[in-house]
Amino acid sequence: MTARTLGRRITRRRTNTPRTSTRQSRMRDAITFAVFLILLILLWEWAVGFFHVRKIVIPAPSAILNALYIGLTASGRQSFFPHIWATLKEVVAGYVFGCSFGLLLAMLTVRFRTFEVLFRPLAVGLQSVPKVALAPLMLIWFGLGFQSKFALVTLATFFPLFINGMAGFNSVELGHVRMMRSFQATGSQIFRKVQFKTALPFIFAGLEISVVHAVTAAVAAELLAGQEGLGVRIIQSEQTFDLPSIFAVLLLLGVMGGCLYGIVAFVRKRVVTWTGDRLLYADQ
Repeated sequence: MTARTLGRRITRRRTNTPRTSTRQSRMRDAITFAVFLILLILLWEWAVGFFHVRKIVIPAPSAILNALYIGLTASGRQSFFPHIWATLKEVVAGYVFGCSFGLLLAMLTVRFRTFEVLFRPLAVGLQSVPKVALAPLMLIWFGLGFQSKFALVTLATFFPLFINGMAGFNSVELGHVRMMRSFQATGSQIFRKVQFKTALPFIFAGLEISVVHAVTAAVAAELLAGQEGLGVRIIQSEQTFDLPSIFAVLLLLGVMGGCLYGIVAFVRKRVVTWTGDRLLYADQ
């Protein structure tokens, strides 16, 4: 065995060790959470039966799963799928537009001080107003359909990207900028290759926060007034005191938000490779 071959094997082992450790740690975390969740559900089921809690107060997990099964297999007005699709459209469309607009305004604010003077106080003031308080205005201006929910989700997701983007763009080290200028780089080149890359962890943090705000804003608008959506389904179940269906809808909302958050986190781990778990495991 030559020295070059031995060096390649050692390098390959060192490279694969952090990745293997990361996968094993994630697997252990997933198993631990699954066991905890199963024990919690079993305890809930036992407590409801043991203390004879009425279904109209707190339904048992078996009743919730039964309502969920009926809603996912039924057709017509009893089906959950039209409401899931309506809420998902509102969340995704408003999330994409709001985050894009917030990031664009953050980029302009960093490049041009006039934008910061004009728009930052307005953005902070708008964020200080609870989005639920803005929902009636959105409903009056845009109606009971998709447009009002889209507008409210856009407002809810704009601010995290705007503030996180500005913080990221302004966190670049001055030495890196001076080094790029010494190589006669233009302002746009410095922004693309230094500032934007430095801001990526902040941007993805804002994207992850905005996912939660998007689901919350869409459901809040649907609860006030709407024609379809999971918030509307909650109101319908409330009118008939169908608590298992309400819990089933809440479960669907949790799954929807978790899946959207997981997608953003997955993209972040593939794009932002110079920070996070990989460096932590590499140092151990």
